Amino acid sequence: MATAQHDFANSYLTVDELLRESPEPAAASFFGPAHILAVEGRTVLLTHDDGPRRARLALAQSYRAVAGDEVLAIGRGDDWYVIGLLQGAGETVLTAPGDITIAAPAGRVAIMARDGVSLQGSLVEIVAEKLEFTARHVFERFTDLTQWVTDAVHKRLGRERTHVEGDYDLKAGRITELADDDVSIDGRRINLG
Repeated sequence: MATAQHDFANSYLTVDELLRESPEPAAASFFGPAHILAVEGRTVLLTHDDGPRRARLALAQSYRAVAGDEVLAIGRGDDWYVIGLLQGAGETVLTAPGDITIAAPAGRVAIMARDGVSLQGSLVEIVAEKLEFTARHVFERFTDLTQWVTDAVHKRLGRERTHVEGDYDLKAGRITELADDDVSIDGRRINLG
């Protein structure tokens, strides 16, 4: 049997042979599912048959683990890592020190969420050849609103109600109003001409 020291320059021993000749017994290894008991930064406490184990998060995505998550763990001795997420309830945060671009030059980008989508920024720009909104209810709140339409605005409404607290000014080249029923104009004083 060879000694623990080898002349590696002239040795053709396989890795398996080297491991078998190791004088120290290898610690039992683990690879499988585990549950997170607690989270401490990038370290988590995992369930294990031999007692809780501390493991480092080594997930590819920027996932913020929470207690109760089911993860895929690998470990040997005191070296444990979480390398996969099987079922989780935490938050995934994509953070970059600079700009982030999501591009699909030959396809579509879809963003879906059960509980809502939120966009926040000092400036949000939407540039499109055609823009469509479909919603059951729309609520808009602005401090100031300016609309600039170079061609025409077409509206098809069931009813319309406008409440203006201050002045209401309307200026047009020509005004045509048509009603199938009564027209009511109510004011303290009505000036014509």
